[in-house]
Amino acid sequence: MAKPVAATGSTIEQMLASYKQLARSVTARQLDTRVSRDADDDEVLACALAARADLVVSGDNDLLVLGSFKGIEVVSAAEALRRIRRKA
Repeated sequence: MAKPVAATGSTIEQMLASYKQLARSVTARQLDTRVSRDADDDEVLACALAARADLVVSGDNDLLVLGSFKGIEVVSAAEALRRIRRKA
């Protein structure tokens, strides 16, 4: 973990401070039914739903195979970057 963080030119503390400025806390309710092949991933989906997210960015195949959940697309980091670059 230290090498990827060092490669950004930021300290862990600086990265956390940046994330705190971008993030907001939500209270997610447990989903009524299991959605993902991995039950732990349902927590991610519940958070996305509670946050009214437009997108879930993940490298987890159990999430990616879903494609979307209740209108929230699930995409890889590479796909998310492509979309960001298109909008720029």
